[in-house]
Amino acid sequence: MYFVYEIEFFSNKSYFSDLISAFARQEQMQVDVIQSNDKIVMIFDQENEQIEKFLNGMKDVLPASLFLGKGKHYFLDEKPSALPVTKVNLPVNIAPCPTCQKEMFDVSSRRYYYPFTSCNHCGTQHPFLDRYPYDRTHTVMKFLIPCSHCQEEAKSNVLRLDYPLISCIECGVSIRMLDKESEHLALNKGDFRKLFEVSGRAIAAGKNVLMKTAHGYRKFFKPTVEYSPAKSILLMADANGLNTHLMMITQEFNALLSIERPLLRVATKSDDLKAIYGSSVQVKYPDDGMTILLAREIMNAGLQYISYVECNADEEADFLVDFDLPIKKQKDMKLFINQDKKLFVSGERIVFPTVVENSKNLVSIAHDLACVKTDNLSIIDSLEVFDSVQSDMLYVLEDEAFEGGHSNEHRFSQWNASMLSVIAEHDKVGQKAIGVHFDGTLNFLYYNGKEVMNVVPSIPFESDNLWEKISTLREGSDRLVVNYKKAYPEVFERLDNLAGDMDIFEVTAIVLGLENESLEGISAQALSFLGKGGLQVDTRVKDNRFDNYAFLTSIMSYQLGGVENNLMCYSIYESFGDYIGEIVPQLIEKSKAKIITLTGETFANQSLYGRIQRTLGQYNPLMNKNFPIGKENAVYGALYL
Repeated sequence: MYFVYEIEFFSNKSYFSDLISAFARQEQMQVDVIQSNDKIVMIFDQENEQIEKFLNGMKDVLPASLFLGKGKHYFLDEKPSALPVTKVNLPVNIAPCPTCQKEMFDVSSRRYYYPFTSCNHCGTQHPFLDRYPYDRTHTVMKFLIPCSHCQEEAKSNVLRLDYPLISCIECGVSIRMLDKESEHLALNKGDFRKLFEVSGRAIAAGKNVLMKTAHGYRKFFKPTVEYSPAKSILLMADANGLNTHLMMITQEFNALLSIERPLLRVATKSDDLKAIYGSSVQVKYPDDGMTILLAREIMNAGLQYISYVECNADEEADFLVDFDLPIKKQKDMKLFINQDKKLFVSGERIVFPTVVENSKNLVSIAHDLACVKTDNLSIIDSLEVFDSVQSDMLYVLEDEAFEGGHSNEHRFSQWNASMLSVIAEHDKVGQKAIGVHFDGTLNFLYYNGKEVMNVVPSIPFESDNLWEKISTLREGSDRLVVNYKKAYPEVFERLDNLAGDMDIFEVTAIVLGLENESLEGISAQALSFLGKGGLQVDTRVKDNRFDNYAFLTSIMSYQLGGVENNLMCYSIYESFGDYIGEIVPQLIEKSKAKIITLTGETFANQSLYGRIQRTLGQYNPLMNKNFPIGKENAVYGALYL
């Protein structure tokens, strides 16, 4: 008889199961730990009296994870056979685990206030990777020689056995703080603590601090009504302040505090935050050693939150906190939550690097990510961490600035690879499907089991000569242009002099006068609408094709009629939802397909997502599970072209 404890874990990432295995070795517990695509299974000999103690002990070792679900236990007469699993050592980029965080705040530890504290199963490892394979000689840590304590620990500590990035204050990365007059170098525990303490007090006093973190340079400041840049991110230093200042469902709260630390747009609750950010704000919980230590000192200075903007090293600031090692910054991962549904929207951190199946000898490249075969495994990661490789084929995203010089090179479109990424993730390759790709432009696709076709493409949008295109759209459009110029002369002039290619949502944000001139700005406004129904925005013209200019004309007409921005933005998404809900059933009937895929980060909006669930919910549309629904899924989908 065997005792089995099973935990839902909806990811192919192994850091959670590896941590369980390490803890078992530490506690000398005999247990088989098996991970599949959606769960982690622990199999014990029932006669072991230490099982309950072991399971209770795991609570102090295991972190919260956004991939984690429910647990259950049961008994088996026979021990199930474990399938052999090929493992590859990939660097993670998550927050420190509970054990590592305890060290950072234990004054007796060699890592007291040391921001680069991590172990085999946690921390910001990927930023220090130089190239594969992932070992110390291929990281920027190769320049630092571990002290005798770290060398011994790499042999004896189950969490850091042969850990490539092992270091401490004695042998690790030095940090320094500069102002306009002096420089302070942290060399010991007291120095490290003092540096973060001074930084926290400076921010509380209204100064700003430019800090190099494992996620790049961030400029931290105390947000006010007078100073809150459009793309600033709220850093909630105190977990107790989350429910005080933000209006969240349980799933959002758990996701923010998970070890993955995603970026989440959340509704504001307190009057202070509403006055600064409006109805919603992008929120983070401290996600690397530098930010975690700063957050502790922010709390000691009496604040529950601060803000930051991502920036370059030459950004003006009152203080600079820096270190000399180069890092490879990953784009932060935006997460979208609708009840129990979690979707990665865009970014690299958390999702990449990852191992995928790839039966072909090909390399795919998209958005500076590459899928490369190494030692019979295919890894998706940043292009710059791979050495040159040999392959039979090279697939490159169209418009990607990459010259491979391969004799068998193919260019592919975003919508094509995005749809195939969902098809492949759900094991539907070869089955007919209808796809909707909505990422700046809206396209309706058909997959016949062999290739993807764009059957209802958008009418191309060009932002130059905008007024000429609008005035000739239909009868009466010229009068709209005249009236709009009188009512909004500054906006009219700006639209008359647009430079470069801009997508429809950037132009729409300008029309509405939003501070954040992007899809993100429109989405934030839509979230602030508390009504039950919107207006019908024109989303198509002849042949059921979406026309960007008709769309803009409709918005301008409502604007002239005095419609508020939040209602307008809500109506935009609601109208798109109705349009999609009308076209897809027509395509299903014509093609007899039974599968629907949805791709593109535009779907990460509560108004649109909710409308799609009402109009297409009966078809159970499929979306990416382990990859972003936005552009980064293309590097995986290209493997199935």
